[in-house]
Amino acid sequence: MPPCDDWTEVNIHHALLRIVGMVSGRMFIGPELCRSEQYLDASINYTMEVMGAQRAVQNMRPWLRPFRAQSLPEVQKLYQRIAEAEAFLEPVVKRRTDVMNDPSYEKPDDFLQWLIDGKDKFPDKNSQHLAKVQLGLTFAAVHTTTLTATNAFYDLAALPDLQTELREEVREALSQSGGQFTSNVLQSMKKMDSFLKETLRVHPATMASIQRKVLEPFTLSNGQGIPAGVTIEISAVAVSSDSNVFPHAEKFDPLRFYRLRTEAKDGGPVEKAANNQFGSVNQSSLTFGYGRHACPGRFFAANETKMILAHALLQYDVKNVAEVAERYPNMEFAHMSIPDLSKKLLFKPIEM
Repeated sequence: MPPCDDWTEVNIHHALLRIVGMVSGRMFIGPELCRSEQYLDASINYTMEVMGAQRAVQNMRPWLRPFRAQSLPEVQKLYQRIAEAEAFLEPVVKRRTDVMNDPSYEKPDDFLQWLIDGKDKFPDKNSQHLAKVQLGLTFAAVHTTTLTATNAFYDLAALPDLQTELREEVREALSQSGGQFTSNVLQSMKKMDSFLKETLRVHPATMASIQRKVLEPFTLSNGQGIPAGVTIEISAVAVSSDSNVFPHAEKFDPLRFYRLRTEAKDGGPVEKAANNQFGSVNQSSLTFGYGRHACPGRFFAANETKMILAHALLQYDVKNVAEVAERYPNMEFAHMSIPDLSKKLLFKPIEM
């Protein structure tokens, strides 16, 4: 975020790409590289490069792909990206392995170190392999979290009273831990959790979930037959916008799930409290998937997004530009719903 004394325009999506890249990178690759421009460039652009390579390969005739795909410029760019990641990762891996037997060495607590420590279980731990794993993590984590956080900031900008309420909750939670973000502190931010879950309900990253290719024909309980070979998916947005599932579903209600959790705490079923958390998956919350194939990184993404929003709320007020009162509308195409990435918000340091 740029330094500012008064209202300052910020393209929040561009800022969040770097912020999410750094925050995720601190957990994935460690303190040595998480703020490196080389790493941030890789973590931000690798996803787009993979998708570009995928489109290029799909445009080839299937029988040609085994022979010609690797020579495509888009695929060659991926190989170059992996080589670049290996180059900046190798010195860090070497430094860590060189001092592993030093009793005074305090190991970093990050995913890279977990992989190095697990070499007995997973012996293929050369730098190229580690580079591929790290790039794979950024593919899954950076852009999805950035889009969700962008949606959340667009919602916040249109709800000034909510900013005050969430800021008070964050301050109260942090006062119990000496200002440190801990798992318990993040769990205690129930209003923040509700707000993010409502953001995801109204502005889901994808309108459909649980895409599957049918291998064997089967019949649903209502008699509908599903033939082999077709691809099916669940319309997650149809569920999340159904007023029979969520009363007044057309309304953005940031404390919807907070109230549901409070009702459960005051004597309602325990399942109601569990099912109404941001990272929960159930038959009415399908954005993260469902069952054993639900997104395994959703809890990491939830905590990361909460910390980013909490830091912003403790430092800034935020509003739309040009006195626009309404939330910026999302752009919808194919099965996607994404925030308008060209929009800017105004940020101003809060008066302490």
